[in-house]
Amino acid sequence: MYIYLMLNIFIIIFPFLLSFHRKVNFQKRWPSFIGSFFTVGTSFIIWDAYATARGHWSFNEEYIVGVKLFGLPIEEIMFFFTVPYACLFTYESLRNFTRNWRVPYRSWPYLVIGGTFIVLGTAFRDQGYTCLVLILCGILSIILPYLDPGMISSRTYWLYLLITFCLFIIFNMVLTAIPVVMYSPDHIWGGNGAWNGRFFTIPLEDFFYNILMLTWFLLAYRAFDRFFAAIKGKRT
Repeated sequence: MYIYLMLNIFIIIFPFLLSFHRKVNFQKRWPSFIGSFFTVGTSFIIWDAYATARGHWSFNEEYIVGVKLFGLPIEEIMFFFTVPYACLFTYESLRNFTRNWRVPYRSWPYLVIGGTFIVLGTAFRDQGYTCLVLILCGILSIILPYLDPGMISSRTYWLYLLITFCLFIIFNMVLTAIPVVMYSPDHIWGGNGAWNGRFFTIPLEDFFYNILMLTWFLLAYRAFDRFFAAIKGKRT
């Protein structure tokens, strides 16, 4: 059974069909999405190929088509298109159907959290996935207030994370319970010990990975959105 392929199709089919809703018109922002895919998506595909080659995780051949690119199943490449598409569609829907207001924030908590993550990542340097995802989350936390303060002071961003986080748990539970994706105990916190560092079947590292990926996609998407709006303004 091609479960991973079917999951990808299920994830994108409804957001794609609803993209043309007159109040959302997500199709008008496809250039911004494509820009985020080719920048952020490419970076995560490179990370994925590296992690797969290093044995951080692997894929169950029983549940994939068998076509591979850069050592990754084609479904895994699709993942970096279908999931961000659905999540950014969700963000645009929130912008159009919910009220937004400013969320007070200070930059110093992000700096403290970022520094803590980097220290923790260094402490777990023997676990490849744990180390890498914590350090990258730490770096993002430190620079986030300077990259797009308007985003993190927006209620919509936090709702976006909350909703997509819930969807992530469902999606990832399927992938890890079957399992379609298999994690090496040598590269995640806790390994196969009594306390194995998982939320049910999901490695705790995946929660940080999810925040990292969706935040970077939204940052890039908003940046491209401003870029194309500026170009359009110059043309008119």
